[in-house]
Amino acid sequence: MTTFTGKTFPVQGIPSNAKPETKNIPYVPGLPCRHDISEFFPSDVPLKQKQWTLMVLGMNRFKALGVEKKLSYFQVAGIHAYPLQSWDGAEPPRKDPECPKDLPPGANPYGGYCEHNTITFPTWHRPYMLLFEKLIWQHMKEIIAEWGLDSADAAEWQEAADAWRLPYWDWARKQKYNDKYSLPLILTFKVVTVYPPDHPKGLTGVTNPFYEFKNPETENGKPDGVPRAFGNMPEEKKQWNIHDNPKGLPWSKCSATSRYGLFSEDGINFRGLEGYNNFDQANYILDNFDKNWYNPYDPKNEDRKKLFKPPGTLADAVNRLFSKKYTDSWETFASTKYWKESCQKVSTGYLSLEYIHNNVHNLTGGSNYSEPGEEDIGGYGLGHMSDVPVSAFDPVFWLHHCNIDRLLAMWQSLNWGAWFDEPDFLKGTGKVEDKTQYDNLLPFHAIETEDPTTGYWTSRLVKDWTKLGYQYDDLRPQPDAILPEGGLNEEKFKSDLEKHIQDIYPSIQMYYDALLKDKKVSNVDFFGPHNTDNETWNDFLINVIYDRYALDGSSYTIQFWLGGDGKDLDTTFRDRENLIGSVYSFAGLEPVVESCSNCASQKEKKVLSRAQVLLTIPIIHQALDKRFEHIHSTMTEQVEEYLEKHLHWKFVEIGGKVRPASDFPNTTISVLKGTGKRQAEDAALPPVYADYRPLYKPTELKACGVKEGEGLLGVAANLNFRTF
Repeated sequence: MTTFTGKTFPVQGIPSNAKPETKNIPYVPGLPCRHDISEFFPSDVPLKQKQWTLMVLGMNRFKALGVEKKLSYFQVAGIHAYPLQSWDGAEPPRKDPECPKDLPPGANPYGGYCEHNTITFPTWHRPYMLLFEKLIWQHMKEIIAEWGLDSADAAEWQEAADAWRLPYWDWARKQKYNDKYSLPLILTFKVVTVYPPDHPKGLTGVTNPFYEFKNPETENGKPDGVPRAFGNMPEEKKQWNIHDNPKGLPWSKCSATSRYGLFSEDGINFRGLEGYNNFDQANYILDNFDKNWYNPYDPKNEDRKKLFKPPGTLADAVNRLFSKKYTDSWETFASTKYWKESCQKVSTGYLSLEYIHNNVHNLTGGSNYSEPGEEDIGGYGLGHMSDVPVSAFDPVFWLHHCNIDRLLAMWQSLNWGAWFDEPDFLKGTGKVEDKTQYDNLLPFHAIETEDPTTGYWTSRLVKDWTKLGYQYDDLRPQPDAILPEGGLNEEKFKSDLEKHIQDIYPSIQMYYDALLKDKKVSNVDFFGPHNTDNETWNDFLINVIYDRYALDGSSYTIQFWLGGDGKDLDTTFRDRENLIGSVYSFAGLEPVVESCSNCASQKEKKVLSRAQVLLTIPIIHQALDKRFEHIHSTMTEQVEEYLEKHLHWKFVEIGGKVRPASDFPNTTISVLKGTGKRQAEDAALPPVYADYRPLYKPTELKACGVKEGEGLLGVAANLNFRTF
């Protein structure tokens, strides 16, 4: 490790003179907000055009800095993992373990500073986004100074810069430009138009900094030269070389980032190494995954087609994160980490912010490098976003994680007291250890100091995001939620926020309400007499416990199919329509020298992960679609028999190879049936869910499935799930 000299870089927010009116929920009137990226591009609003121009030019300068510079885009992205170098004097990042299975309980199995599968996953990324935001802002200020404007014009541009904050990409909402779940429009252009003072009507042909990241080190050493491969830095900068993933992913050979852009027939020789952004493929996969099947009605019948618009898989999942008691604690909300005690109490607590985040990484980058066949059903192409060690080099990473921080702030606003709280079911159990809110979030210093071992941000210090200089547009209170003396009416604010969430992230409730209005569907026959009388619906879940170490830490996907996997012609129409959900492990290891000789004896020490796939929407679709002969309602007995015959899953390693279930002995898959209903006090709020019980028929004869008699997820004790 190189001896640290000088002072640490203080990761602080953009300065603001706004004064707080906070009681509990953060409220600072006038504090600049982070907005969706679509508000900047395209926009004809003068302020937004100025901010857009400064952001594009500032980010391009940032990305052009040499890899040896601490505040370069390369090194800041490299904090996440590769090239696994110390940053800002912090102790060196974790190296990937020689044997991930040979770890003490609670240990993080992956290299790099980033926190995954720990309860500090959301909080570690908060100062990371703050660092990125602050550096772009500093470049903005330098650009304004270099323009040499008169004082009035300079002040106007400076005001625009000071009001700018890092944008987010809300992947759970349809994009306005195509009315689909997809990448933001800005990610589809190599060059863009900006509006600097000397070109107020627009300067075209400017490199789009969000499109890709090219290695700033070039073959001839000049800015316009051919980018070097990331594993072939100049001799004096070799310590910044990026190497290949041990499973053969060619990160060292790439000279730019890709999305669904790397292909190989043999896993050795790849095309697309110079960087390829296949945004059409990314949009196709995002939209098909998010729509979760298709409209089951005849597309020629416009009235019924409009009646039954799918809310989106990600939207339904995000909505559930905010449903009352769906996630019972900080631990269940924040992380995919699994505690065996929780399965006895929290049937819904397998859904987490980190799990949703993992899937978006995979959907955005692509994880199958196989060459497309003649019958290309989509999903081919590998990208940087799908592998932990290199994901932060793709500029979309920052838009994605800004949205994760936004969802975190929204959840905090509704659950302010649930902060690193230990739920009742974990007290006194000797649970697997995890990080605390007082642990340092390496390598992010909160202050400037000559002693790099001190002055770090902690989760406790980043709890209030407004103290970091930003707010989110969704969290600006309505006028009637502001008290006469200027403070926040917190109960009114929370009620408004819940309604906003239900509005922008439609839930399964919209399906239920739509079917109630459809006179061609008998509610009693479709939902059952009990549900019809009580205005409730059956809710079906797949809960998954999986082992991130299973393939020595390499990423893999568990894909879930309903109606066959291309083999059952009776219920298979297109494979993509039968793919109803997935669990992405989102991992990545560097090469190691020694093998693991005692992994088998350490199995009980592993930390497992948890996830949840939502089944209700595809079940409703198939029950309404007359082409499916074996299901015509959502009543439990019929659904259980249908899932027994037609629910399948398979394991796919990053790269596209299907692996046998025997390679995943610690995976446990269960199906549960519960009840959903509107909130009694206000149907405009997210629905609530409870009364879950296991259904064994869909899993007990399948590899990794729960069997009756073993108890749910290996727990022999009686379950005590939440009731209404």
